[in-house]
Amino acid sequence: MKKSTKAFIALMILIGGLFMVFSLNGKRTEEQQKRDLETSIAKLLVHDYEGVETIKFQGWGRSRETGSWGTTVIINGESRMSLSFDRLSGLKEISGSSYHPDTFKLVEKSGIEDLDPIMYRVKDIEKVSLKGIRIIHSAE
Repeated sequence: MKKSTKAFIALMILIGGLFMVFSLNGKRTEEQQKRDLETSIAKLLVHDYEGVETIKFQGWGRSRETGSWGTTVIINGESRMSLSFDRLSGLKEISGSSYHPDTFKLVEKSGIEDLDPIMYRVKDIEKVSLKGIRIIHSAE
């Protein structure tokens, strides 16, 4: 084999290897963002609702049309809430939340209705302790 052919093959292998490393790293970063956001959502739920003991994340989905992300959370095994985000970067990116009023059993803490929207309360929410709260992340 010619020297130039060997060099070309070696270069292609190197480029392929680098591509694999960067694509795997991107996937890992996305998974870490999801886990971090799940932890922040758990803190939000503990901050805003009474009696939160267990939080289970059902996984993530992404809308091809809007690019937004969504997850469903089951709290205390019975109350289900869906949340959507413009990006995975944090609670400031929340674009909506919903639950069915007939099946959602949690009670908002006193004074919650007087607080600013979530995006303006992130610093206070992030200070919340999750000690004693069982969290089941979507990747588990």
